[in-house]
Amino acid sequence: MVRRKLFVLLLLCKSVTAQETADSVLSMQGIVLKGYETNAGTLKIPAAVSYLNRKSLQAVSTYSLLPALNQIAGVRMEERSPGSYRLSIRGSLLRSPFGVRNIKVYLDDFLLTDAGGNTYINLLDANMIGQAEVIKGPAGSMYGAGTGGAVLLGGSDLLPAFSTDTSAFRGMISGGRFGTLNESVQYQLNKKSITFSIAQGHSQAKGFRDQSALRKDNVLLRLKTQTASKMSSELMVLLTDLEYETPGGLNLSQRNANPRQARPAAGIFPSAEAQKTAIFNQTALLGFTNSYKMGEKWQMVSSITSGFTSFKNPFISNYEKRNESNVGLRTKVVYEQKGAMPLQWVSGFEIQRGGYRIDSTGNKQGVATGSLVRDEVIARQQFLFTQLNWSPLKMIQLQTGLSLNNFTYSIERTTGLPANGKVPVNFKQQLLPRVALMFEPWNGLGFYGQVSKGYSAPGIAEIRPSAGGLYSGLQAEYGWNKEVGMKWLTNQGKIQLTAAFFQFNLKDAIVRQTNSAGAEFFVNAGSTIQKGFEGELSILLLNRPTGSFFQRIQCTQSLTLNDFSFGQYVSAGTDFSGKRIAGIPDELYGLTAQIGFLKRLELNVNFSYAGRIPLTDANTVYADLYRLWAGKLSWNGKLKKVRTSVFLLLDNIGNINYSLGNDLNAFGGRYYNPSPERNMQLGCVLSL
Repeated sequence: MVRRKLFVLLLLCKSVTAQETADSVLSMQGIVLKGYETNAGTLKIPAAVSYLNRKSLQAVSTYSLLPALNQIAGVRMEERSPGSYRLSIRGSLLRSPFGVRNIKVYLDDFLLTDAGGNTYINLLDANMIGQAEVIKGPAGSMYGAGTGGAVLLGGSDLLPAFSTDTSAFRGMISGGRFGTLNESVQYQLNKKSITFSIAQGHSQAKGFRDQSALRKDNVLLRLKTQTASKMSSELMVLLTDLEYETPGGLNLSQRNANPRQARPAAGIFPSAEAQKTAIFNQTALLGFTNSYKMGEKWQMVSSITSGFTSFKNPFISNYEKRNESNVGLRTKVVYEQKGAMPLQWVSGFEIQRGGYRIDSTGNKQGVATGSLVRDEVIARQQFLFTQLNWSPLKMIQLQTGLSLNNFTYSIERTTGLPANGKVPVNFKQQLLPRVALMFEPWNGLGFYGQVSKGYSAPGIAEIRPSAGGLYSGLQAEYGWNKEVGMKWLTNQGKIQLTAAFFQFNLKDAIVRQTNSAGAEFFVNAGSTIQKGFEGELSILLLNRPTGSFFQRIQCTQSLTLNDFSFGQYVSAGTDFSGKRIAGIPDELYGLTAQIGFLKRLELNVNFSYAGRIPLTDANTVYADLYRLWAGKLSWNGKLKKVRTSVFLLLDNIGNINYSLGNDLNAFGGRYYNPSPERNMQLGCVLSL
C-alpha cells in the first residue's frame, strides 16, 4: 500500500503535458512565504513549510479549514463533533485532548496562542482566512515554545489595501443535512491611505450525533492606515460567541449499535444528554500592529494583542468555568541588505502574560453545583530571538537562529482545599538554536538540511486539568530535530515537489491519561523517537482559458509515513517502551483535484486515506483505516453585474463508518467519536 502511494506520487510528476504556453500558466513561483520572517519564495527557506491560498482553503468546504489542512503532509486536523477541533503537526496530538496545544498560531502579526499555550482555533470563521502557512517541526528559534511547529494565518482581503476609492462586498450562505446553516458577509472600503473591512459570520448545526448541536457568531473588524511610505498600522477586533454540545466517546459495541447516540449512562455516571455536556466560549480579541521603516535597510514591527475569554464546560462529572485575560507583545527589528550577497538579520522579543480564574464544581444536568474549588493562575512566557539569513553565493542560503525562553506559572487555591498559598511552577530557561542550509545547484532545485531544538512547557490545562487537582510536578518536554529535504519548482511553475525526512527525539514527552469518570490528567512519558517522511506534489496539468471543454486541471498529492514510538516509558508499573505512539497513523495520503470545464463549471475533489491508529499506549486497540471522499461542484458566472457562484458540497461520499477524532487511553474503552454519514450542502456566493 505504501509503495503504491509513493509510486503514484512520483508517477504523476512525469505525466505533465506540455501543451500550454508559458504565458497561460498560473505560476507557483510568485508565492512569497513569511515563515521564519524570510518573505521569500519556497526555495529560499531551508525548512518544511506548506502554503495554502484562499482557493485551496475553500476547495471542498466554505465553512471549515479541516479538509484543506488535512491535505498537507505531516498535518492532521480532527473534529470530534461540530466545533470541537484538534490540530497536530508531526504527532503533536499526543497531548491535545481538545483544542490546539504545542503549536504556535498567529493571525497576521497577532497572537492567537495564549500565555498558557492554548489556541482556540475554533473561534475563527474559515471565510475570514485568506491564506495559511504551516511550519513543520520545532520552530522555537523564531516562535518560542512548541515542539510541533507554527501556523501563520493571513486575513482575507477582498481588494489590495490602499487602492484609492474602491470597495468590495462578498456574501455567502449555505445549508444542508444535519441542520447545517452557514452564512458570512464581508465588506471592504479603500481610500488613499486607509483600508477598512468588516466581516460577520454565523454557523449552526444540529449535528450528526445526539448532543452535538453547534452555534457560532463572529464579527471581525480591521482598520489599516498608511502614512507616506514609512509607516503603516493595523487595528483588529475579533468578537466570537461560540457554543457547541459534546456528545462524548462511545465504546466499540455502542458505536456499532448506534453511532448517532451520545455517551450513555454508565454506573454512577449520568449520560452526556442528561448532564447537558457542552462548551460555551465568549471571546474578545483586540490587536494593534505598527510597522516603521527606518531608512532603506531597517524596519521595526511591533504588535500587541489582548484577549478576554469567558469559558464554561459542563462535563459528565464536573463543571468548569474559566475567566481568562491575556496580553502579548511581539517586536522585531529587521535589517536587510540586498546585492551580490544578500543578508537579513532579524532580532526581537515576545512577551505574554495570562491571568486565569478557574472554578471547578459538580455538574447536575448542566447546572454548577457542589463544592467549589477555585484556583487563580498566572502564566508568563517570554523569549528573545535573533536570526541571520545570508546568501554568500547564489546557490547557498544559510539560516541560523537562536532564542532564549522562560516559562513560569503561579497557582493559588483561593477557595477549597488544600490552601497552600501561591505555588510557583518554574521551568529552566531554554536556549533553542536552529541551523539550516539550502543548496540550489540548479535553478528551481534545492536541497536543505536543518538541526533545531524544540521545547514545550506544560499548558494550563495540563498543570491544572478541568476536574481540579494540581500537577505541578510535570516537566517540560524538549528534544532535537534533524531533517533533510529537497524542493523542486519547474521554471514555468507547473510542478512543485517537496520531500523531507526527519527524526525528532523527544524527552519527557507529555501524555494524556483518563480516570474512571473520563476526567483527564497528564504524565511525562520518558522519551519518544519520531521518524518520518513527508512528500507533497502539485502539478498544473492544464491551464488553457480558451479551451473548448477543459480550461484548467490541477492535481495536488501528499504522502506522510510515520514511524513514531516510545523510547523509555513506564507508567503505573507497565512498560510501554517501543510501543507505537497513540493517536498517530503510520500512513496518511491525500489527493486534491481541481478541474475547470465548460467555461463556468469547476469540480474540486478531495481524497484522504489514514492508516490504522493505535488508541492506547499499550497498542491493544486500533481504529480502523479509512478512505474518505469529498467534493465541491460550482457554477461561476454573473447575474447582471453581480459575480455569482452556486455550489454543491458533498462529504463522506462513500458513506463510510469512521471517526475523525478518537479519545486516547479512554477509560471503559470509550475511544470512538463517530463522524457524520454522507451529507451535502447547497449554497451560493455573491460578490460586488
